[in-house]
Amino acid sequence: MSSEKTDMSSPERAARVRLDVKVEEFPLQCVWTRHPTNDHRCHARVSARKVAGAWRRELELGGVRADFFRFRWRGEEWLAYGLPDGEVRGVYCPAHRAQREQRLGYDPGLALTAAGHAS
Repeated sequence: MSSEKTDMSSPERAARVRLDVKVEEFPLQCVWTRHPTNDHRCHARVSARKVAGAWRRELELGGVRADFFRFRWRGEEWLAYGLPDGEVRGVYCPAHRAQREQRLGYDPGLALTAAGHAS
């Protein structure tokens, strides 16, 4: 299991937001940490309401499984992990999203091309 999914499934590490309850305007903190020592956490935060709305739109577009999804907030692209029941487990700030993608060899150009062919 990847450390990202481990982070997202740990109640101590990832904030949780449910779509079926009133989402208060509180911030979600980036789940990045200097793994495995866990001696430094990222302090970037995003609006829980914004994340919940983005996941709701993903689910309405046919998302039926747990997955990472991207959303924009204040002109930057964030990454979050959502579950089919509407729960959002955590977020990555733009800087740590980019680091994660680079580490995993993610090519946004290929992802956009693939998405364009799927529609």
